[in-house]
Amino acid sequence: MKKIIILTLLLMVFGNAQTYRLIYLKAGGTLNVRDSSFINSSKVVGRIPAYATDIRVNHCKINTDGNEWCYISYPIGGSHLEGWVNAYYLSPVEDSPRSEAHIKNFLMNYYLADQEDFLDKLETFYAFPLQQYFANKTISKMQLRSLKVNEYKRWPKRSYLLTYMKILKRQVNYIDVQTTVRWNLKNREDDQSGRDIQKLRLVSTGDQFQVLAIKNLKREIFPKPEIPQELNVTTPENNVSRINNESNVSKEPLYYIKVGSFFGEIQPSYFAKITASGFHYMVKKEKIDNSVVQRVYIGPYESTMQTVEALALVREKINQSAYIQTLVP
Repeated sequence: MKKIIILTLLLMVFGNAQTYRLIYLKAGGTLNVRDSSFINSSKVVGRIPAYATDIRVNHCKINTDGNEWCYISYPIGGSHLEGWVNAYYLSPVEDSPRSEAHIKNFLMNYYLADQEDFLDKLETFYAFPLQQYFANKTISKMQLRSLKVNEYKRWPKRSYLLTYMKILKRQVNYIDVQTTVRWNLKNREDDQSGRDIQKLRLVSTGDQFQVLAIKNLKREIFPKPEIPQELNVTTPENNVSRINNESNVSKEPLYYIKVGSFFGEIQPSYFAKITASGFHYMVKKEKIDNSVVQRVYIGPYESTMQTVEALALVREKINQSAYIQTLVP
């Protein structure tokens, strides 16, 4: 009887609210979504990032062990992730749909959707006719569709990562934001990676957003990293010599994500996986006793916010044990 009462109250709470956010997760963390409501006998079908705010709850139930679980749906890019999560991590969204958290959640999915061939879902993210799309103005849905088809054909594999967001202006009818996006494009013969600084104008559609205008403020194409063959070995003596020869001007530490340490040869496929995921890396070589260890770092990043956002993707695609570390250039 007690479980029935609890379940009824639980369904009342989750049934009355439209959307939910995640709580009790560290920045950059993720919540596992499972194919059933039992951890020991279920499989992870996906992960929801800690910043998620647009989670929809279908129904909830209490397991035989007394834990509350809910079947949810969450938009990721142009698709949806569905499955079971522990209700402990869910909380009804109470802030304004125009809040910074909602804007960030939309933009993360907006850029992720470009990794997919989401032509039939353009209306989800764009308000037509677009006032501006990069250098063009008054773009129709069919024109944007044509641009996307050409992009998808040229670069079949694409990855985009929002690393920075700033709200520039809030008006009744729109919100202007500035973003920094790291991207990687790849086909059979070539690949490119770089960074875009963009300005977007967002308009509200109920509790969602759409892009009304977008233009690039700056585009930076990264030089293709060479697979390191021989790297300088850093020893304590070399450190002392280098420091003594430099000026006394202090340098600010940079943010990196450490993804691995290797005592043997690093396979080229490991570096290829990092670049294919849209990241730039460096390798530091250090002598420890009679051995040489190679430490692989992803970065650098300009702020802790950028680093934390990148860490979630690094842990998902490269190494679940990756962590943030500051290094002085």
